[in-house]
Amino acid sequence: MRAIYLGLNMMQKYLLFTILFLLTKNGLAQSHYLLSNFYALKDNSRVILQWTIKRGSTCIGTAILRSTDNVHFEVIGEIQGICGSSDFAQSYNFTDENPVKNKTNYYILELGFSGKTEPSLPVAYFDFSGHKSKVIPNPMKELGYIYFENPNNVIHHLHIFDSHGKYVFKGKSETEYFTVSLSELESIETASFNFNTTKYYYIITDDSGVRLTSGFFLDVGN
Repeated sequence: MRAIYLGLNMMQKYLLFTILFLLTKNGLAQSHYLLSNFYALKDNSRVILQWTIKRGSTCIGTAILRSTDNVHFEVIGEIQGICGSSDFAQSYNFTDENPVKNKTNYYILELGFSGKTEPSLPVAYFDFSGHKSKVIPNPMKELGYIYFENPNNVIHHLHIFDSHGKYVFKGKSETEYFTVSLSELESIETASFNFNTTKYYYIITDDSGVRLTSGFFLDVGN
């Protein structure tokens, strides 16, 4: 590589340097060049952010920003003073005690004069209000999501029935939500499907068949 570099003229060296810089920048875009990690943990009604500044990296002050549209961000917290250490990797955490309910909350850090983390870190936060699942949106027009409590990310199954009790769909998820497409529900129906049906019922079970939660959603897409 060194021999190749020495054989290049000034313009070729400049282009090579630019390409390597852009590749490095894209590789760092998942977080920030000062950080070794940045992640979130949902804890009941809170969101805990944790990040680690690499050894030998420092910044002056850290601001924590949040958005619900991934465009307009507001500062929800600050850590003042010099962050990081020349001797060891240093970890920090911040707890958002009031994430916006029934929204995806987007988080970024502003590390002093070293810029902001990008892309933002999305965390879906839903208030189940005493229930174990929630349909967003409900009524549903084309596409929706059924969120449920699954803190350990284990396999769960979704069973959907129409208003007459007919079994119309089964899905599986290891995350905290199922995606529901009304067009998919209708496409798998037989000729006996009642096209006046506007209400669906669902049951969520664990992998052994034990019911976790149930509910219903309305179809306004017909």
